[in-house]
Amino acid sequence: MNENNPNLKLLTISVIYSLFTVAIWLLVKSNESASLGYMFFLFIGWIIFGIITGIIIYKDKIKLKNWNLLLFLFCTPIPFLVFFKMTSKEPVIGTWEYNKNEHRIREITYENRKEYSSSVDKTTEEYPIPANEKYHLDSIVHYDENNNIIKIERFK
Repeated sequence: MNENNPNLKLLTISVIYSLFTVAIWLLVKSNESASLGYMFFLFIGWIIFGIITGIIIYKDKIKLKNWNLLLFLFCTPIPFLVFFKMTSKEPVIGTWEYNKNEHRIREITYENRKEYSSSVDKTTEEYPIPANEKYHLDSIVHYDENNNIIKIERFK
């Protein structure tokens, strides 16, 4: 095989590895209550794929140049971690929901702000939870380092 061509075994492992990572990540996003278990499987999968990749590189004496270096990079968690860091939102510190004025209020707390949203559907004493999960953003309250309000944005 020409040295400039990518190694097909490494290509196969990188494609399977990427599909595995994306599949587990989609499971995490679809069922956040079980995300810790899925992340455990992701971590174990990364270890197994790392061992398999190491064995293939050693047995086939693959030189990590040009395409093979790029394929090797995609056999590691590095692209996933870079993508995750680039697309992740500010971490949520806490959420709280309560009923007020016949609507369900959702309060989401971040490091320097709180977002308040109210349910589209009305709530009653008999049905305290709205029929659907649609909320609209009412306001965002921004805080400084001392937790003093510095700005309030209101939405209609």
